[in-house]
Amino acid sequence: MTTHWLLRVGDGNNLYNSVGHGIWGIQSTTTFGKNFIKEVKNGDKLWFIKSQSNGKILGVATYKYHNKRNYDIGLTNEELGWIGSGPDWTSDLEVHFKEWFDLDEQQLLTHIKGSSTIRKYNYKCSLDLEELYEIIYNNAKPLLSL
Repeated sequence: MTTHWLLRVGDGNNLYNSVGHGIWGIQSTTTFGKNFIKEVKNGDKLWFIKSQSNGKILGVATYKYHNKRNYDIGLTNEELGWIGSGPDWTSDLEVHFKEWFDLDEQQLLTHIKGSSTIRKYNYKCSLDLEELYEIIYNNAKPLLSL
Protein backbone atom coordinates (compact mmCIF):
# COMPACT_ATOMS: atom_id res chain seq x y z
CA MET A 1 0.00 0.00 0.00
CA THR A 2 1.25 3.47 -0.91
CA THR A 3 1.93 5.86 1.96
CA HIS A 4 1.64 9.61 1.48
CA TRP A 5 4.23 11.70 3.33
CA LEU A 6 4.25 15.43 4.05
CA LEU A 7 7.71 17.02 4.10
CA ARG A 8 8.07 20.58 5.38
CA VAL A 9 10.58 22.45 3.17
CA GLY A 10 10.98 25.93 4.64
CA ASP A 11 10.15 28.66 2.13
CA GLY A 12 10.59 26.22 -0.77
CA ASN A 13 13.49 28.04 -2.46
CA ASN A 14 16.04 25.31 -1.77
CA LEU A 15 13.55 22.66 -2.89
CA TYR A 16 12.98 24.43 -6.21
CA ASN A 17 16.74 24.81 -6.65
CA SER A 18 17.30 21.05 -6.36
CA VAL A 19 14.09 19.64 -7.85
CA GLY A 20 15.77 19.28 -11.26
CA HIS A 21 18.12 16.75 -9.68
CA GLY A 22 15.22 14.87 -8.07
CA ILE A 23 16.79 15.29 -4.63
CA TRP A 24 15.68 16.67 -1.30
CA GLY A 25 17.63 16.55 1.95
CA ILE A 26 16.57 15.57 5.44
CA GLN A 27 18.24 15.03 8.78
CA SER A 28 18.41 11.33 9.61
CA THR A 29 19.07 11.93 13.30
CA THR A 30 15.73 13.50 14.18
CA THR A 31 12.78 11.41 15.34
CA PHE A 32 10.92 12.40 12.18
CA GLY A 33 13.86 11.42 9.98
CA LYS A 34 14.38 8.09 11.73
CA ASN A 35 10.71 7.14 11.34
CA PHE A 36 10.72 8.15 7.69
CA ILE A 37 13.85 6.10 6.94
CA LYS A 38 12.41 3.07 8.68
CA GLU A 39 9.00 3.17 7.00
CA VAL A 40 9.26 4.81 3.56
CA LYS A 41 9.23 2.55 0.52
CA ASN A 42 9.67 2.83 -3.23
CA GLY A 43 6.55 4.34 -4.81
CA ASP A 44 5.37 6.28 -1.76
CA LYS A 45 4.18 9.82 -2.47
CA LEU A 46 6.07 12.84 -1.14
CA TRP A 47 4.07 16.04 -0.66
CA PHE A 48 6.33 19.05 -0.20
CA ILE A 49 4.78 21.63 2.13
CA LYS A 50 5.83 25.25 2.59
CA SER A 51 6.43 26.26 6.22
CA GLN A 52 4.23 28.86 7.90
CA SER A 53 1.70 28.84 5.07
CA ASN A 54 -1.33 26.89 6.37
CA GLY A 55 0.31 23.83 4.88
CA LYS A 56 0.56 25.04 1.28
CA ILE A 57 1.51 22.24 -1.10
CA LEU A 58 4.38 23.18 -3.40
CA GLY A 59 4.55 19.87 -5.23
CA VAL A 60 4.27 16.12 -5.11
CA ALA A 61 6.67 13.42 -6.30
CA THR A 62 7.21 9.68 -6.10
CA TYR A 63 9.86 8.36 -3.71
CA LYS A 64 12.65 6.28 -5.28
CA TYR A 65 15.29 5.77 -2.58
CA HIS A 66 17.47 7.54 -0.03
CA ASN A 67 21.17 7.49 0.79
CA LYS A 68 23.64 9.10 3.13
CA ARG A 69 25.13 12.24 1.60
CA ASN A 70 28.65 11.67 0.33
CA TYR A 71 30.38 14.98 -0.19
CA ASP A 72 33.31 13.30 -1.97
CA ILE A 73 31.26 11.93 -4.88
CA GLY A 74 27.80 13.52 -4.55
CA LEU A 75 26.52 16.98 -5.31
CA THR A 76 27.51 19.77 -2.94
CA ASN A 77 25.02 22.11 -1.28
CA GLU A 78 26.10 24.77 -3.76
CA GLU A 79 25.53 22.48 -6.75
CA LEU A 80 22.07 21.61 -5.41
CA GLY A 81 21.34 25.30 -4.89
CA TRP A 82 20.86 24.93 -1.14
CA ILE A 83 21.65 28.21 0.54
CA GLY A 84 21.04 29.61 3.99
CA SER A 85 20.50 27.63 7.15
CA GLY A 86 18.13 25.07 8.58
CA PRO A 87 17.49 21.40 7.89
CA ASP A 88 17.94 21.69 4.14
CA TRP A 89 21.43 23.11 4.70
CA THR A 90 22.56 20.55 7.27
CA SER A 91 20.89 17.51 5.75
CA ASP A 92 22.88 14.30 5.98
CA LEU A 93 20.49 12.16 3.93
CA GLU A 94 19.43 12.56 0.30
CA VAL A 95 15.87 11.60 -0.61
CA HIS A 96 15.63 10.81 -4.33
CA PHE A 97 12.36 11.16 -6.18
CA LYS A 98 10.80 11.08 -9.65
CA GLU A 99 7.59 12.28 -11.30
CA TRP A 100 7.60 15.80 -9.85
CA PHE A 101 4.32 17.69 -10.21
CA ASP A 102 4.63 21.41 -9.43
CA LEU A 103 1.53 22.55 -7.53
CA ASP A 104 2.64 25.94 -6.20
CA GLU A 105 0.16 27.93 -8.29
CA GLN A 106 -2.79 25.71 -7.27
CA GLN A 107 -3.07 27.21 -3.75
CA LEU A 108 -3.74 23.80 -2.17
CA LEU A 109 -3.72 24.05 1.64
CA THR A 110 -3.48 21.08 4.00
CA HIS A 111 -4.05 23.22 7.14
CA ILE A 112 -1.58 20.94 8.95
CA LYS A 113 0.07 22.71 11.87
CA GLY A 114 2.87 21.64 14.13
CA SER A 115 6.63 21.38 14.18
CA SER A 116 6.93 18.00 12.42
CA THR A 117 9.27 18.27 9.46
CA ILE A 118 8.11 14.89 8.14
CA ARG A 119 4.78 13.21 8.82
CA LYS A 120 2.50 10.61 7.40
CA TYR A 121 -0.71 11.80 5.81
CA ASN A 122 -3.68 11.39 8.15
CA TYR A 123 -7.20 12.60 8.87
CA LYS A 124 -5.94 15.97 10.18
CA CYS A 125 -5.18 17.03 6.62
CA SER A 126 -8.00 19.07 5.10
CA LEU A 127 -7.36 17.55 1.65
CA ASP A 128 -7.79 13.95 0.53
CA LEU A 129 -4.24 13.53 -0.77
CA GLU A 130 -4.85 10.03 -2.11
CA GLU A 131 -7.73 11.23 -4.27
CA LEU A 132 -5.91 14.44 -5.20
CA TYR A 133 -2.88 12.47 -6.37
CA GLU A 134 -5.03 10.31 -8.64
CA ILE A 135 -6.55 13.44 -10.21
CA ILE A 136 -3.12 15.03 -10.70
CA TYR A 137 -1.54 11.84 -12.07
CA ASN A 138 -4.38 11.20 -14.53
CA ASN A 139 -4.62 14.78 -15.80
CA ALA A 140 -1.10 16.21 -15.88
CA LYS A 141 2.37 15.29 -17.03
CA PRO A 142 5.15 15.36 -14.47
CA LEU A 143 7.70 18.12 -14.95
CA LEU A 144 10.45 15.72 -13.93
CA SER A 145 10.53 12.04 -14.76
CA LEU A 146 13.97 10.90 -13.59
